[in-house]
Amino acid sequence: MRNRRVLAPWILGFFLLACAGGPGTREEVAEHEDPINIYFRDGDLEVMTDQDLEVYIETEAGESEKLDRSFDDAPPQIPHTVDGMLPITSDDNECLECHHPDNVISKKDLPYPKTHVERPVMAAGGTDDAMVWVVKGYEETKDLVGTRYNCTMCHAPQATNVKTPYNDFGSIK
Repeated sequence: MRNRRVLAPWILGFFLLACAGGPGTREEVAEHEDPINIYFRDGDLEVMTDQDLEVYIETEAGESEKLDRSFDDAPPQIPHTVDGMLPITSDDNECLECHHPDNVISKKDLPYPKTHVERPVMAAGGTDDAMVWVVKGYEETKDLVGTRYNCTMCHAPQATNVKTPYNDFGSIK
């Protein structure tokens, strides 16, 4: 019992000391809770850049011309506006209205390629393989495979006012 009586004032003292060193004034708390007003930033983020927001192609789907690919095997760029088509979900994909092979009605409506409906068949790697699992082949499915429903993961709408750094890539058709 005697040890408990000796420890009680110490525990009470530490508790009071911890409470006294709380979060600080109301202004300090408000400053840290505001995700926009970070304490080390001097100005607004939109003011800190000199680059304008991107301006995207406004040509409607079905009226656009095919764009050159940036490099060999690059995914095709989206040559038309995507206003009203985003976000793309597995349940709502407006790209398929024109680009599903069953819906293609003109030469401008390019169907998605066969690779978008081929599922990799995985198998255990052999003793000489670098990987535990390897692709042994592909199996054709009736619909888009896995994450292929989200077209904008690989295909991107093009902005017209972006200052692109110089590069040596040559466009291919």
